Amino acid sequence: MNEYPVIFARCGGYDPALLGETLDRMISALSLPEDFFRGKRVLLKPNLVLAKKPEQAATTHPAMISALAEILFSRGAESVTLADSPGGPYSAAAFAHTCRVCGMDTVDSRVKLNDDFTFRQINTDGVRLKSFRMISAALDADVIVDVCKFKSHGLTGMSCAVKNLFGLIPGLEKFEMHSAFPELSDFSEMLVDLCGTVIREKPFLALCDGILSMEGNGPTHGTPVETGFLLCSRDPFALDILAEHMMERDGTVLHLDAAAKRGLCPRDWKEIAVFDTEGQKVDNPPTFPLAYPDADAGHFLRNLPNFMGGRFSEHFRPRPRIMKDKCAGCGRCAESCPRHTIEMVTKGRRKLARIHPEKCIRCWCCQELCPIGAVGVKQNPIIKLIH
Repeated sequence: MNEYPVIFARCGGYDPALLGETLDRMISALSLPEDFFRGKRVLLKPNLVLAKKPEQAATTHPAMISALAEILFSRGAESVTLADSPGGPYSAAAFAHTCRVCGMDTVDSRVKLNDDFTFRQINTDGVRLKSFRMISAALDADVIVDVCKFKSHGLTGMSCAVKNLFGLIPGLEKFEMHSAFPELSDFSEMLVDLCGTVIREKPFLALCDGILSMEGNGPTHGTPVETGFLLCSRDPFALDILAEHMMERDGTVLHLDAAAKRGLCPRDWKEIAVFDTEGQKVDNPPTFPLAYPDADAGHFLRNLPNFMGGRFSEHFRPRPRIMKDKCAGCGRCAESCPRHTIEMVTKGRRKLARIHPEKCIRCWCCQELCPIGAVGVKQNPIIKLIH
């Protein structure tokens, strides 16, 4: 448990020289084996959840990718490929569009944008996940570098290193995962199974882009906030435990509870070894009280006894709602709904989305993948008052 430390560094912006120097010092501070990258095919797995501009803070900044590419090639990497499976179809056209909007078409020309949209079956001995399919770009890589974002998340509370690996599941199959694991506790166990499988199979490195972060209605429609730091570790669970603390959300992220119960990480961030780039222990990392997503307004119910936090809490959990004044009738929410609870209806000359609440599993895929942010949150009046 906690075999690898987390490296913390301040970084005030995406200036290429500053970013490259900081990342290089952080990676050096990890004392990786000399052949960790040398002669290896390296996969960079960013957070490209939705086609958003870098300044909106929903996705990994392209400057991170260019700076990393320079470092990886200087350390002897044979090739560097950038791959992800954003929400929606896993296809060349969809990926190219997302990369273009997110600025990934401007990164170091030596970085290959993934052109292999196949995927293969994986069998594992997870607690919830016994078999799943993963994109071939990850399976064919020698090393995986998880380049995540420091963000709030409507379903899991936080998106960082562990949650970012969900993007290795191809396209629409992510919606099937939500349908197969409708309860957050089971979905959280699945995330730990997935992450555990990845780090057992491949040499692994996680880097967190916390220079410009997202609070509120993350992972796609929150508010950018300048936080000015980077995290780096070979242990995604340890990195996330520290990130949870830095968000001032200690003990609220269920997949970290699950990981700790399995002995994969401590549950208290103080048991994580945190160092700066000079090898000095960081006893008091800075914290940033990121606002919770509206969808997670009842997060405190999770830690109450079953009377309040179990079946009773079902009546208090927020639900997604369509904001009719904003809905453009594109149908993206209906396409992304795992349980097909959303239908498109015609109102006069307009086409609008309608959610059937009795079938909704509150996975928030509709809110996450709506391109214009037309899915809001309907809160129980009591929780709304408390929140």
